[in-house]
Formats: sequence, structure tokens, C-alpha cells
Amino acid sequence: MKNNFGNKSSIPGSLCATAGDLRPSIDRVNRRALLGAISLAALGAGARRLSAASPFWETKPSSQWTTEEMAELINKSPWAKQVLAQYRAAMDDPRIQAGAEPVQGRGEARAGECGLVPCSSIMPGKVVVIWESAQPVREVLHAPIPAEMNGRYVISVRGLAGDYAGDKLAATSDLSAKGKPPVQAGIVRRRNSTWLFGFSKELVSLNRDDKDVQFTVHTGSKMTDTLLRATFQPKEMIYRGVLAV
Repeated sequence: MKNNFGNKSSIPGSLCATAGDLRPSIDRVNRRALLGAISLAALGAGARRLSAASPFWETKPSSQWTTEEMAELINKSPWAKQVLAQYRAAMDDPRIQAGAEPVQGRGEARAGECGLVPCSSIMPGKVVVIWESAQPVREVLHAPIPAEMNGRYVISVRGLAGDYAGDKLAATSDLSAKGKPPVQAGIVRRRNSTWLFGFSKELVSLNRDDKDVQFTVHTGSKMTDTLLRATFQPKEMIYRGVLAV
């Protein structure tokens, strides 16, 4: 009886494929595996970049914030600005810039950013301006805000030296956004060494598209000598997907 297995024509076609016949299938499988590996690697790298780029207040619940992170949020963050006062001379004289060498014209005394006297004798120095009514700040600072300020934007100034009356500070402070008129503080209260400024949300309505939101207050013996100015950017003040002010 003749053995038909030696006859190639009697073997089913699916069993007769040569290495050359199988190569395209192998290549397709390898390509799919390679593309899958590349996609997974890209997704992993993207997630790592997103995690590295996202601030801690967006990646962790407030209960997990470290002491250093909480200090950062209330000292140098979208809601906290460290600022130096500008003296009147620096505001009025375009030649004088903060930190620059004193200037002197012919027949004039040398005048620096504080006029003719040392800055340390008249300027309040560095202060921290904090948007206290913002939710992430409230989760760090548990100091109470007066009930009469409920429903208002509350901005605090910490480190302001000097003895001031609240109504005088209210009269020389304002809040504005680019393209919007400034609004004066409606309420100013003191909490230990911190001043709280309350602004009406109806009079100055803010959204995430606003730019250059500025808080300013004049201080000094005449309430005009120095100017404190802090600028906030709403697009950076996003917390849990919403504008936090």
C-alpha cells in the first residue's frame, strides 16, 4: 500500500505553508505587539508627566498634604503672594525702580526708591497677601473669618507693620481685574497680626477667564506713602476643577 504522506499534493494546504508563507503573519503579530508596547509606554510616560506637572493640591486630598506643602500653599502659590511695598517716590519717578541704585540729577540729592531716607525706616517690608476665602486655603488655615464677611472675597495681609484703623485701610484698598473697574473693600477687620479685607462678589464678579486680578492697599503715615500690590491669575486658581476664590 502506497504511503500518500510523501506526496505533497495529498497534504492539506494549511499544513504545507513554508517559512516564507508564514513570514507576513509573524510580521503582523510582531507589529501589533510592538505597537501595543509603544502605546502602553507612551501612556505611562504621559501619566508620569501629568503627575509631575500637576500641583499637589490637584493630585492628593488635603488630608494627605505635608507640612511643607501646606506652608507652600499659604506662602507662595496661586493663592498666596509675597510682595514688597512700593514707596511713593518709586511710583512717581519713572527713573526709580525697586532695588535699583539711587539716582541723582544735577544739583539734586541722591534719591532711592524710598526718597532721601533708608527704606527700612518707612517701608513695611515683605508681606504675604493671601486669598483666604479660597477653598484650598481654608483647608490649611483654620483661623476663623468673621461671619459678616460670609459671601465675600476675603483677602488677608499678613506681616503689615504699623497701627492702622480698619476704615482707613478700607478707604485705600481695592480689588480689580483687567478690563474691570476697581472695587473698594466693604469690610476690613483685624485678626491678631493679620488684616482681612472683604470685597463684594456682586460688585466684582470673577471667572477663570479674567486676567491680572489685583489687590492694592495704600499704607504709611498719610495712607499714601506706600503701596502694596498683589496680582493673581484666576486660570491658576483652579481647585478640583473649579475656580477657587
